[in-house]
Amino acid sequence: MKITPIEIKEHKFKRSALGYDKNEVNALLGVIAEAIEEATKQNNKLEDKIKDMTAKLAEHEEREKILRETITTAQRMVEDLKNNAKKEAELIVSEAKIQAEELVKKAHERVVKVQDEIYQLKKQRLEMQTSIRTILEHHANLLNMAGQEAAKGDVQDDKLKFIKK
Repeated sequence: MKITPIEIKEHKFKRSALGYDKNEVNALLGVIAEAIEEATKQNNKLEDKIKDMTAKLAEHEEREKILRETITTAQRMVEDLKNNAKKEAELIVSEAKIQAEELVKKAHERVVKVQDEIYQLKKQRLEMQTSIRTILEHHANLLNMAGQEAAKGDVQDDKLKFIKK
């Protein structure tokens, strides 16, 4: 039987010659004892449930803490990876620029070398032209001289022919 605190406070015992009716008091005490025993059992169950829930809550809070730490660690790792990738990209670009500059420098050096070779070949051509011209002029002079000597010889031959006749 359930009894409320208000019912206990408002309960009126019948009076007998010696005071309150002993049976009624004992009956009420029995009901109160049962109610307190039931309340104690329920209280113990609730305390056990609170302990269980508190333990589960602590476990969930610990898991939440671990998850937060994991997320934080993952975010740091992502940031580190981004930074490392950015640095690596910058390094690759820098190396590519250096290689490009080296290629341009080599190409420029090759251009200068080819221009120098062209200059040397032009110089050789002019020297050969001058040499050939000099040789031709020399041979032309020799031919002229030979032609003049031949003409003198022809004149002398004509004089000799004339004398022989």
